[in-house]
Amino acid sequence: MEKFIIAKDFVKKVRRFSVKGRTIEFKIKPVPSNEEPVSWIKEAVNQVIHKGTQDLGPDDQVAFSFCSKDFKRGDGWVRFRPVANVTYDDVWDVISNVYQSNSTGLNTDTFCLGVTSVKMPIGKGNDNRARQYNNFGEECSKRRGIILQRAEKLVEDAGVSIPEEGCGIPELQKFQDHLLNYRIVVYNYGSKGRDVIFRSSNEATALNLIYHRGHYNVITSLTAAFACSYFCEECHVPYNTKTAHRCCKTCPCCYQAPVGPHAISVRCDDCNRSFRGQSCYDNHLKPRSHGKSIVCAQVIRCENCLKMLKSDRKHVCNEVYCKICQDHVPQDHMCFMQPDTRSPKINETLFIFYDLETRQERVLADGSVLHEPNLCVLTRKSYTFAKNVGTD
Repeated sequence: MEKFIIAKDFVKKVRRFSVKGRTIEFKIKPVPSNEEPVSWIKEAVNQVIHKGTQDLGPDDQVAFSFCSKDFKRGDGWVRFRPVANVTYDDVWDVISNVYQSNSTGLNTDTFCLGVTSVKMPIGKGNDNRARQYNNFGEECSKRRGIILQRAEKLVEDAGVSIPEEGCGIPELQKFQDHLLNYRIVVYNYGSKGRDVIFRSSNEATALNLIYHRGHYNVITSLTAAFACSYFCEECHVPYNTKTAHRCCKTCPCCYQAPVGPHAISVRCDDCNRSFRGQSCYDNHLKPRSHGKSIVCAQVIRCENCLKMLKSDRKHVCNEVYCKICQDHVPQDHMCFMQPDTRSPKINETLFIFYDLETRQERVLADGSVLHEPNLCVLTRKSYTFAKNVGTD
């Protein structure tokens, strides 16, 4: 019998590894009157450890946290470590020490035990794919041999010992320590570049990889890999309109990157805005600094209410834009959800017309009668057919 209940189960980003991890928060069930409390709680903690690590590999990372309203000196925790190194005694010793330092007994009503697990990426190059597509000529074989020799030399020079199952975060870090003139960035497949598994902090030429099904594949074009027109490598955000993304390293005044040093403020009489020095002021006048135009002509400040706005939008002071009404309204405006008057796009829709003949003869154990179909008739028609029938 399980002696715990799962209070929460959610996914969050673990900053230490820069990957997403799973956190499960457990509550221990109350101790029955005929059970010895310490033995009951120890067995519950053992079950929690097993439940929190049952789907993890030996090299995956796991951490434990302990919280309670009775803790006056803070919560307790067991830092991240490989699953293979997790023991029941280590976890129970920390719980005992936490309760001893707080001078209180373990109360199952307030005690919460959290397990955070991170499945560490382990992979290698996709050698099978290379053989499939490059085994058609002697020249390709020679090139593959040269690449293999260079790869083996890189592994040797970096001091990396590649496990049989492939490289993980520790091996990637060793490669990064050796390749000082490059920045290794590993993206997780299926996130369109938003989920980064590994990224070095140095500012150098990026070596972009994508991790998918246990393999690290090279990215030669970020926009092609993530199906977008633009990709911000600082924020890891894909977007299709140049002015749709405000990068964290873009100046909020001139909209240019990188952000320049602060200097004496310079005011522009045309757009009524102030800028962070002469260089910032000059940047907002550069051609194509805002799409096909310049920032000065596109972004202005109202002389009366000092509100920032786009020059091509209608502006009335003390009005705001209501997304529900899709119009500019007074600040104290109150509205309701508008009806959807748009016509559905059904040009490519397939209609299914059906009729069910049913019977109610079988009586269930709770006294209700089961509704059973004994004849089902249906037909499929396209939008063109349905439209012609409606006009006849």
